[in-house]
Amino acid sequence: MIRKLRPDEINSFDLDFLNFQTTEEVPPNEGFIGQKRAKEAIETGIRIREKGYNIFVTGMTGTGRRTFVQMMLQDVAKKLPVPNDWGYVYNFENPYEPKAISFKAGQGRRFKKRLEDLINEVVEALNKSFESEEFARKISEMEEKYALMRKQLWESLEAKASELGFVVQLTPAGVVMLPVVDGKPLPPEAVNALPDQAIREIEERQMKLKHLVDGTLYRIRKLDIEFRKSLEEFHKRTALFAIDPLFVEVESEFENEGVKEFLESVKKDIVENLLDFLRMDARERKEIYMRKYSLNLIVDNSDLTGAPVIYETNPTYSNLFGKIEYYVRGGFLHTDFSMIRPGSVHKANGGFLIVEAERLLSQPYAWYNLKRVLMESQISVENLEHTLGVSSTITLKPEKIPLDLKVVIIGTPYLYELLYELDPDFRKLFRIKAEFDWEIPRNELNVQKYVSFISSVCREKNLPHFDRGAVKRVIWYAMRNAGNSTKLSAVFGDIVNLIVESGELARLEGSEVTTSDHVLKAYQAMENRRNLLEEKYDEMIKTFDLMIEVTGSKVGQINGLTVLDLGDHSFGVPVKITAKVYLGRPGVVDIQREADLSGKIHSKAVLILEGFLGSRYAQDFPLSVSASISFEQVYSEVEGDSASLAEALALLSAISKVPIKQGIAVTGSINQHGEVQPVGGIVEKVEGFYRACKTRGFDGEQGVIIPKANAKNLVLKDEIIQAMKKGLFHIWTVETIDDAIEIVMGMKAGRVTKTGKFERNSVNYLVYRELKKMKKLLDGVPEERKKKKRKGKK
Repeated sequence: MIRKLRPDEINSFDLDFLNFQTTEEVPPNEGFIGQKRAKEAIETGIRIREKGYNIFVTGMTGTGRRTFVQMMLQDVAKKLPVPNDWGYVYNFENPYEPKAISFKAGQGRRFKKRLEDLINEVVEALNKSFESEEFARKISEMEEKYALMRKQLWESLEAKASELGFVVQLTPAGVVMLPVVDGKPLPPEAVNALPDQAIREIEERQMKLKHLVDGTLYRIRKLDIEFRKSLEEFHKRTALFAIDPLFVEVESEFENEGVKEFLESVKKDIVENLLDFLRMDARERKEIYMRKYSLNLIVDNSDLTGAPVIYETNPTYSNLFGKIEYYVRGGFLHTDFSMIRPGSVHKANGGFLIVEAERLLSQPYAWYNLKRVLMESQISVENLEHTLGVSSTITLKPEKIPLDLKVVIIGTPYLYELLYELDPDFRKLFRIKAEFDWEIPRNELNVQKYVSFISSVCREKNLPHFDRGAVKRVIWYAMRNAGNSTKLSAVFGDIVNLIVESGELARLEGSEVTTSDHVLKAYQAMENRRNLLEEKYDEMIKTFDLMIEVTGSKVGQINGLTVLDLGDHSFGVPVKITAKVYLGRPGVVDIQREADLSGKIHSKAVLILEGFLGSRYAQDFPLSVSASISFEQVYSEVEGDSASLAEALALLSAISKVPIKQGIAVTGSINQHGEVQPVGGIVEKVEGFYRACKTRGFDGEQGVIIPKANAKNLVLKDEIIQAMKKGLFHIWTVETIDDAIEIVMGMKAGRVTKTGKFERNSVNYLVYRELKKMKKLLDGVPEERKKKKRKGKK
C-alpha cells in the first residue's frame, strides 16, 4: 500500500500536558530516567549476598551507567552496617608475617591514637622508674650484697691459701699463687732455686690450693650469674610494676581479642628488651618503640555512614590489591609492617567496588587476581613481582583478611560476550547482567522526567533556564538521537552537551532564558564541527564529480541511499545503482561481490533477489537471463541489505525497459515474497537525498521511498518539513515492491489475473514477457520464425 506522508505527521508531538513557561518552574529530576530493566537486575545482585552474584553492567557509553550505579549503590549502602576497620601490627614471633587485627568501625583510629599515647606513657614510666632514687638505692643494695658475698668467698680462699703456705693475688691474667717462705712470697725464679725436696712439697701444696681456687672461682662465677639474673628480674619487676596498669587500662577500653593478644606481646617484648631500652637515649627509645609498637591502620571506616562505595578509576594491580613499600638504608632495601599500603579492594571490603571493564582488563594480572580474591573470599597484600615469582627480594607475607565484597564492573556488551565465552570463571563470579537501554519510550511520564532533567542540568551548571520552545527542541533532539519518533534517547551525555552549549550561547547573547533558537544554533554548531566530510560529498554532487542524477528518467538506473558513519557523525549519501541484462548463464552477478567489495549481508541480499525473481517470474520456464548490478563510484566494501529494494527495481527496469524517475531515491530491503522490510539510518538517508536535490535544484517531483515500518523513525530537520509543505520534496512509504514500482516507474505494477498471468501493459507483464523472450532466444527459437510458423498453420 502506497502512502505519501504529510508534513504534519513528522516531528509531531507537543507539551500541552505540562504547565510551565521555563524550566525554573520545574523541580529538578530525582533519580534516573527509565532503565527499569537495569535497576531490577542491580537490585537482585545487591539483594543476593551469596558468593558469585557480582554484577556486570553493560550499555552504550553516555547512557549514564556509572552515575546510575553509583547513585543506586550509595542509596543502598546508607542502609547497610558500617564494616570493620582493619590494621596490621608487628608479629613478635615472625616479623615477616604481620598480623591483621579487626576493629569495630571507628575503633581502629582510636586504638592507633591510644597505642601512641600508651607507648609515650610506657617510655615515660620506665624512665621515671629507672631514674628514681628508690630504684638506685635498691640496685646499690643488691650490688653491696653481691660485693660482700664475693669478698667473703675471696677472704675464705686467702685464709685456706695461708694455711697451705701460699698467698693468692687476682691479676688481669688470672689468679696467681705464690708460696710463702720465711714469711715472704717467693717469685717463680726463687722457687726454682730451692732444693728438689722443697720444690716437690711446694708443688703438692700448690695442687691442693689450685683445687680450692677453682672451686672459689666457680662459686664467684655462679654468684655473678645469680646477681645478673636477680638484677634482670628486678628490672623486669620494676618495669612490670610501672607499665602493667597502663596496659590493663588500654585493654579494658577495647573488647577485642586481637588487641589483647597484641598488647600482651608488646608488654612482654618491652620487658624482655629492657637492657636495650636502658642503653638508648630518650629519642632512640621513642623512635624505635613508636615504629615497632604501632598500628598500621589500612582501613579506617570511622567517617562512613553505611557501607563503602569505591569507584576505582585506575584499577592497576597495586591500586586494587595494595602494595608493600620499601625504604633504603645503608644501600639495602628494608621494609616492615608499617609499609603495607591498602588497595581499593581493602577499602571497599564490606561494601561495593565499581570498576570499568576496559581499564581493568588492560592492567597486567589485575583481572586474574580479582577473580582469585573473589573465589577465596580473602584478600592479602602482595606485590605483583612476587605474585609472578620474578623477584628474589625478601618481603613480608601479611596475614589474609576475610573479604565480603560486591564488585560491579561497567563495560560494553562486546566485552561481556567476550568474557562470557572465553573465561569460565566469569560465569561463576558475575551471574548478574544489568543491561542499559539506549532509548526509552516517549510517553508523558518520561517527557516530564526529561523536562526535570533539563531543569537539573541548568541548576547544576548554573545555566539560563529553558523556555517551552527550547525544551521542545531538546525533546526533538532526543528523538532524533534515538532514531525513533516514539522513543527518547537514553544517551544522556549527548543531551547534556546540547543543554550546556545552548545555555552558554544564551548567556553569551545576554538572554535570561534559553530559547529554541539558541538550541538550534548550538545543534548546528555541534554539527558544523563534525560534518566536513559531509560537505565535501555535497560539493562533489554539486560539481558532478559524483554522477548523481536527480531529474529525468533512466532505464536500469536508480538512486539508492547509503550512510557513512564516522563515529561521532553519520550522514547519508545517494549512490547510483545500475543494472544490465543480457543473454548468458542464468543468474544475477553482483559486481561488488565479484570484486570482493561486498559484505556477507549484502551478498545474502543479492541471493534473496534471485529467489524473488525466480519465484515471481519463472514458474512457467527457467530464468535465462544474466544480469549485473553495480554501485557506481563506490570503492569501499558494500554491506547491508538496505539497497536490495533499489537493486530489484533497477533490475526490473533493465529487463522491462521501463525507465525509472531519477528524482526519487529508494531505500529498503525485500524478502523473497517481495515484501519491503525496515532498514536503519532512515533519517540520514532522507536528509542525504534532500541535500542532493537542494544542491542540484528542486523540480517538485523529488522525494524518497522508505519502508512503511520506518515511518516512525523519521525525525527530520525543519528545513525538510518546510520543503514538504511547499511541495518541493516528498516521502512515500511502501509495503511491497509493487508499491515502489508504481511510484518510480509511473505504471501499475500488475497483479496476477484469474488466468494466472500478469495484467497487460503492467511492469510485471513486461518483465515476464521479456524473460520469456530471452528464454526462447537462448533455446535457439527466433521470434520471427515462430510467427511465420503460426501463420502457416492458419
